[in-house]
Amino acid sequence: MTEVELKAALTEALAGILPDRLAALGFVPGETVRETDLYFNGGDRDFRRTDEALRLRRVSSGGEENVLLTYKGPKEDPRSNTRREYETTAGDPDTLRAILGALGFQPVFTVDKERRTFLRDGVTACLDQVEGLGSYLELERLLLDSGDRDAAVDGLLALLEDLGVSRRALERRSYLELLMAPAQEA
Repeated sequence: MTEVELKAALTEALAGILPDRLAALGFVPGETVRETDLYFNGGDRDFRRTDEALRLRRVSSGGEENVLLTYKGPKEDPRSNTRREYETTAGDPDTLRAILGALGFQPVFTVDKERRTFLRDGVTACLDQVEGLGSYLELERLLLDSGDRDAAVDGLLALLEDLGVSRRALERRSYLELLMAPAQEA
């Protein structure tokens, strides 16, 4: 599966009015969840250098928790955050973390966020409040065939404009990269 994604940094004012703008464009509100992502680095290669990601995600909503294991490949184009993605549900996160550790994968960083989702015609709009970073909008479309990638990116860019979000606000770095940047600059 290929995840076509755009991410934009938001001012608090813009973040506050985007739910109404999304509703005006026919987006239906989904759930609000808490996501805690624990990222791992490979024992045989440095995912920061290869632009890959391996994460264990805990999704909490309404007193329930789901666990997902996700691998994301390198970004595939210069206009978006499009990546090949494989994701599956997982059982006990502590056992999975122990398995990954036994295989040489070491935890490197945790990203915490509150995510509000909105859905329309195969597009998911996510309003994220990321601890340590602030507010972001992610626009996502999943493709079975990456051959439609350019058309999907163009559609998400048009939607970004319809929402009144400047292309200058686009951010290609992941939340992990943004949060780790100050430590790497030191």
